[in-house]
Amino acid sequence: MAYSQNNSAHPGPQIEISLPDPITNYNRQQARLRLQESQQHIIGHQPGFNLVYWSRITRAPERVERWGRYLGWDRDRIMLTKALLISRMACIFIDHVIQRMNEVGLINDSTEAQHAEWETQYRHFLRLFLSHTSVPDRRDIVKLMQKLHRYTVPPASLIDYRRRHWNRIERCLPPLLDPSGTSRLFIRRQFGLLANPVFAARRVTFTAALYSDIQERVFNQQWMYAYSDCMLRLYDQLRKFPAVLTALIELQ
Repeated sequence: MAYSQNNSAHPGPQIEISLPDPITNYNRQQARLRLQESQQHIIGHQPGFNLVYWSRITRAPERVERWGRYLGWDRDRIMLTKALLISRMACIFIDHVIQRMNEVGLINDSTEAQHAEWETQYRHFLRLFLSHTSVPDRRDIVKLMQKLHRYTVPPASLIDYRRRHWNRIERCLPPLLDPSGTSRLFIRRQFGLLANPVFAARRVTFTAALYSDIQERVFNQQWMYAYSDCMLRLYDQLRKFPAVLTALIELQ
């Protein structure tokens, strides 16, 4: 109800509410493996964990703002850090909700049911966060979270292109399959960021995909994680070219 009232009080374009970016989702899964014992302790001894953690979530943007200004970060970096942090904290929050629901038998044991409920809870979290008026830039944070999702996910056109030309791509990979292969890749493939933004965006995504191929084969890194990680590493460079950044987000 609070969400509806907030929207009516502050009319504006609806924010698309989708899933977290893959790198956040992957890190969430890895963190759960590392912190499973401590989470079990929290779940067993602190029934009000989510109430306490929610207050930490709502205070996090202000703390990032304060520290970012102290460290001399620019506005883009502060907002990016807020979006990544809230996305990660949301995943931890929802994991706890799902685990509690499992304990009392509210969710079917099937993987599909678990995933569907997780996605439902994530969207519910975003609506709840958007309704929290103590976070003044909450809408900007959620918008950036959605942009990160689109920015860090390979577009369908890239996947289709790689499928159609995979034999040719695979023949080009062997010379790059060593620990220094990614460095040579970025030296060889200049993005041409001053050229047509869409053309530059496609070169960026294609290069990120090649980077992921190398990381997967040489370092056994999960492909989607490598792609997202590469795109996030390139963000500081690409944000200097707003037209290219926009084209990357809008690629289909």
